[in-house]
Amino acid sequence: MNDLKGKKLLILGAYSNEIEIVETAKRMGVYTIVTDTHTDWSLAPAKEYADEVHNISYSDYDALEKLCRENNIDGCIAGFSETRVQCLTDFCKRMGFPCYTEGADLGTIFDKAKFHEACKKCGIPVPGSYSIDDEIDEFPVIVRPVDAGGTQGTRICYNMDEVREAYEVALSFSKSGRVAIDEYLNGQEGAYWYFVHNGIVSLANSADRMMYDFGEGKLKQPVANCYPFRHLDKFVEKQDESFKKLITMLGIRNGSVLIQGIIKNDYFVPIEMGYRFDGSLSFHFPGYINGADDMEMMIRFALTGSMGDDEEISRRETPYFDKTGVLILLLLTKGTITEISGLDGIRDEKCVFHVFQKMNVGAECKETSSFSQVFARIYMCSEDKSELLNTINKIYDTVKVLDENGKNMLIGRYDADELK
Repeated sequence: MNDLKGKKLLILGAYSNEIEIVETAKRMGVYTIVTDTHTDWSLAPAKEYADEVHNISYSDYDALEKLCRENNIDGCIAGFSETRVQCLTDFCKRMGFPCYTEGADLGTIFDKAKFHEACKKCGIPVPGSYSIDDEIDEFPVIVRPVDAGGTQGTRICYNMDEVREAYEVALSFSKSGRVAIDEYLNGQEGAYWYFVHNGIVSLANSADRMMYDFGEGKLKQPVANCYPFRHLDKFVEKQDESFKKLITMLGIRNGSVLIQGIIKNDYFVPIEMGYRFDGSLSFHFPGYINGADDMEMMIRFALTGSMGDDEEISRRETPYFDKTGVLILLLLTKGTITEISGLDGIRDEKCVFHVFQKMNVGAECKETSSFSQVFARIYMCSEDKSELLNTINKIYDTVKVLDENGKNMLIGRYDADELK
């Protein structure tokens, strides 16, 4: 029996990633309602997939309340940005809807500097930090707003002149008028995901992040994630309990927690934390491999106030997989897409279980060294690493994204030979 069939879910935001929420909710029998201010649906593609759409800002609580009360909407959800999650928190409190963030210290979670201070209290190493008035003698450093999502306003600096310039840029992106200047760590990057249900904290997923270097001063971007992280066993032995302590200390009782960081001196050093659906959509791996679908559970919580059976969730939430997972991120250089080929054939590969195409013909890539340059994500897993290797090579050999001059816009490549 489907106890969610016919329930109505309001989704704040209608960008490409929200398509995943819409499609998952519809598979669960939920009626989906998407809202944001875009009337041009090419800028709000999730509106093409939802059962009902509105052009109301997700921060216009009066209009949203009217919509919910007139249409008997049962719950609300948001993800993929701190701004939308804050709006979700405020609006759910107003409506009396269940919200996974209830009780969580969002002021610390969404502030990079405060988050690092919380890590220290739990015995977790963090990068060195500076103020704009310090005479920094070790470079590079990374300068960024403490409260902006993703890579907005972030730069890598190699001298004090660059720091002062980057500081002003970062300041323009900060709502609180605060900027973090931190030691720039250069090592193996990775990520850990925790899933929290009813106060129970479980390590659910981990990944090596394979980065593409755009050159000095520019932020690296991932071209692949490999699941699980090669340092998983050591992390579980040395640091897992400290991070669980941190999550509990931050008042998190429900939801998905992403910690991104770098290995330094044999320890995982956290750079930042996400308390929302993450843009890589990495929840697909524990969902496909272990049957622990975080997005399904979050939708259920938004509509009922419960993730499900705690014992069953704890049994399924484990970072240990019986298959190797690989996420390939296809990045573009600047240009306008005029032709796409080869991607449909990749969807048919045996080890590929999901493809998320973020851009279509006519879309323009305006930036590099940015999250916005992701064209598509390809999710695959197999017990046979040679099968993964062959499929990855086929992706790079056959997928083409051409610009207005007939040039292939794809850049960056994951060297999958390490899978051998």
